[in-house]
Amino acid sequence: MTDDAGSERYSFSPFASHQFFTGVNRWLVDRVVRPAPEVVVDLGCGPGAVTKLIVERIGDTPGARVIGIDPSTSALARARADVPDARVDFHEGTAECLSQLVPRADVVVFLNAIHLVADKAPMLAEIRKILPAGGRFAFNSTFFTGAYEGNTSGFYRRWVVRAIQSLKERGIVVPKPDRSGAMQWLTPEEYGALCAAAGLRLTTLELLLVELPRQCLVDICRFSLFIEGALPGVPLEEGSEALQVGLAQALDEMNLTTLPRYWLEVIAEAV
Repeated sequence: MTDDAGSERYSFSPFASHQFFTGVNRWLVDRVVRPAPEVVVDLGCGPGAVTKLIVERIGDTPGARVIGIDPSTSALARARADVPDARVDFHEGTAECLSQLVPRADVVVFLNAIHLVADKAPMLAEIRKILPAGGRFAFNSTFFTGAYEGNTSGFYRRWVVRAIQSLKERGIVVPKPDRSGAMQWLTPEEYGALCAAAGLRLTTLELLLVELPRQCLVDICRFSLFIEGALPGVPLEEGSEALQVGLAQALDEMNLTTLPRYWLEVIAEAV
């Protein structure tokens, strides 16, 4: 998709650095990770933002171990640099092959990424495979049915439409999107049913309402996966610029200074 320099330029890190984002992740980490000699897997760890929260949570506990897994070599390189802890190991891989990378763990966290997995049932089976009875699995997402607060669902369509108009004004052809592989949004109930089918019993399900500041929306306009999802087929630089133009217009037209949105927070226990 991009080289390492491009990956850094269009990385998730600026968005992940916002206080609200740390908050929705810490909410789960503090509830599922214990200061105990356990193995904790940070699945989809990216550049290590959640890994840092896990390390903070386990403190100086002897025997604790953290394993970060991500498919991006550039993200893992940054994680290794930012989380220089002897108890932490990082491995390249995906959720679909988890049991080949980690034979056993006490806790698996998969934050802000489960919505990117097209076939979730095999992935959840992999997670259950490495957890003993009583092991914990936690995930969160803001890409689920019910994420929009009030009448703000129209904002996102307006945002993309204005971005496409900006591209057309610059003479940039916007390919007709192929939605056959588009992200599938599930309801909380559907996530619960998938977990139950995999042998994971839900113990916690919460919706956290977050006010997204304008700058974090600007930062997500610079994230490669968001650009590719919103404007498929458009080069990253042009897509990012257009999304920022569309964002400013949509916020002004709807008289918004922040954007409310729900995060789905889930904890399940292996049975």
